[in-house]
Amino acid sequence: MLKKGPTLMRRTGLILAMVLILVCGSALNGSAAEEVSVRISAARSGWYDAVQKLFVGEGDVQIATEDTLITGDYVEWSIDTGELVVSGNVVLKQGENELAGEYLFYSVNRGEGEFLDVSALVEAPKAEGPIFLRSETVVISRDGTYRLLNGRITTCDLEKPHYYLAVKELELFPNDKLIVRNVTYYEGSIPLFYWPYLILPVGENIADMLSLLPVVGYSNNEGFYVKTNFDYYLNENHYGVVHLDLYSKLGVGYGFTHNYSHSWLGKGKLRAFHIPFGDQGKFSANFNHEWSQGPWRFVTTNALDTAGNDRKADLRSRLTLTTASVSASLNGTYQENLGSSTGKAWEYGASWRQQLAEGLRLTLNGSVTGKEGSKSLRMLDYLAETTYTKGSHTLALAVEQKYNPDLLEEGAQPTWSSLNRMPELSWRLTNPRLSRRVLPIQLELKGGHYHEFPSDVADWRLGGTAALLTRTWRPTQTTTISYGGEAASAWYGEGGNQSVLTGRLNLTQQLGSRLRLTARYNEQLVFGESPFRFDKKSPVRSVNLSLSHTSSALSLSASTSYNFLTEKYGTLALQGTWRPTANLKLSLSAGYDLNTDKWGRIVPKFEYSAKDGQERTKTFRLGGKYDVGAGQWEEVEVQVKSPVGETWTIGYDAVYEPKQEDFRSGQIRIDKEFHCRSITLAYDHVKGNVAFSVTINAFPTLPFGWDSDKGVSLFDVDDVLDLIGVEK
Repeated sequence: MLKKGPTLMRRTGLILAMVLILVCGSALNGSAAEEVSVRISAARSGWYDAVQKLFVGEGDVQIATEDTLITGDYVEWSIDTGELVVSGNVVLKQGENELAGEYLFYSVNRGEGEFLDVSALVEAPKAEGPIFLRSETVVISRDGTYRLLNGRITTCDLEKPHYYLAVKELELFPNDKLIVRNVTYYEGSIPLFYWPYLILPVGENIADMLSLLPVVGYSNNEGFYVKTNFDYYLNENHYGVVHLDLYSKLGVGYGFTHNYSHSWLGKGKLRAFHIPFGDQGKFSANFNHEWSQGPWRFVTTNALDTAGNDRKADLRSRLTLTTASVSASLNGTYQENLGSSTGKAWEYGASWRQQLAEGLRLTLNGSVTGKEGSKSLRMLDYLAETTYTKGSHTLALAVEQKYNPDLLEEGAQPTWSSLNRMPELSWRLTNPRLSRRVLPIQLELKGGHYHEFPSDVADWRLGGTAALLTRTWRPTQTTTISYGGEAASAWYGEGGNQSVLTGRLNLTQQLGSRLRLTARYNEQLVFGESPFRFDKKSPVRSVNLSLSHTSSALSLSASTSYNFLTEKYGTLALQGTWRPTANLKLSLSAGYDLNTDKWGRIVPKFEYSAKDGQERTKTFRLGGKYDVGAGQWEEVEVQVKSPVGETWTIGYDAVYEPKQEDFRSGQIRIDKEFHCRSITLAYDHVKGNVAFSVTINAFPTLPFGWDSDKGVSLFDVDDVLDLIGVEK
């Protein structure tokens, strides 16, 4: 051992910090095969024993790589064995996360190590505070996995937290999954829930993981229930969950969810659940699969639900082919809702688009659509079209049968049901150039034979359109004018023609820094008449006017319209908002019928919102709807929320309907804040419900609750998804 003189120790430490540890390989990332740059320094002292090939450093020790920093009070590094020991206030930082412990043992040669007495601070995307983690041991494995032994997870920052999750063992496979063994939820020192074994997928399947949490509750149809889940893991390509539920009214429910993946066959999910007893019995199943191979891709989603004689089904599949010159698809959809007026609906179709040559494209589409219910319907649509494009010119030849999609809408009565183009030839010119200048116009000619149903009109039609694309002109800095229009004419084989002139003119005039006038004028002139219904046009002449005033404290607007053909005004809509202070807002909206000189409905609202010294919000809202014609209030709405003392909050939210002399809704709510949780008591005096919940504040959507209508609930899965930021 060399003499530990201060000068020699400091000098040696500086030299070793530069060159000695470069031989360590991949000391901290668990891969001995990769070499990374590692720097070790010690502020107080450092020395090297040439005989034992041992480097020792003391005082503000730092071990740094590109993405990892380790600090501690003491470090030993054995060159022969490749073992690293860091002790005393050890901190490991990676990104924004931080691990702290007392001892870190690491073997560079094996790429393995242990971190003892570890504490961590982890930020969750939607948590109100950080997550605290403690573990007796963190084991770093050669393959890049990590195991936490005898850990504790909580968001309570007290030395003795009010609640925590005790984990016997947690194994992390980065970007893959977590394997957790022996998980217990503690409320104080009382264990409430226990899971012997959990497989928690990381990433896109995290929603599956959250469904493992138990749910206890009550509903009118199911009675009291306990819903539990037990997961299994065969390998990385086959894993899932077994569901077992108990209902006081329905008996036992059971099922499974299985995730699978195959390198060639694709991946998917299969789920089934059955409640065999009860008055009706229930069964549900889901099958989702995705496959891709080269230019081919197949996706299917299927759902089936049955309850007695009622059955719902939603089956969708789509096969696509995508290459440099071809885009094709084959798709099918089937929907069924027996026991309702919707009945059955389906659509099966195919499409083929191919680039035959430069500018030349072939399009083939076909679909069969059907519906059974209050009315039965069968529709066959097809299109065969060839288009050639060169520069601004497009030439197309098409054969088509198209049904009016409005036929599928319940209660719709369209003027035409289907139209056949047998065939149609069209030419279109868009934005042509004249003396190097692009003209904002579009010219189009169409000619063909058309057959329309149910009018049963069949005739030749030749039509032409010249359109001026929308243009904008600013004659002054305060005036903006936009305009556009088109002229169209059609001639029919058996005589007759229809011509249409359409114009649009918009004006925006800034009358001051805060006052603006907007006017929109539309006119359509129609000459002649079409024997068809699909292209029948009607005259239009109308103007829309809007006047608005906007400032930081005041916002006012008035808008209406006028139809010159019917000589009728549209409703005059008035709106205003005034903010005299940052906490106070007054708003008013009203409608006035200019044709009858009568007021319609007036909607006033008063809002006050402020925060106290503890950043708690005080809110008071009062509003309503007043029918001037009837001379009475339709509804009055009130919302009050105010802190009381340091930890209490009282609120009331209600809507009262004077005409019915009754409340439409009304709830009184009392909240009590504690260190890391809150208690809420709510009473709905309209429904007669009483609800009670306990919420962990750092996990604001992870409550335990009881409702006299819905019963008990624990760990709502959607709420947990919202917490961690997973899209649903």
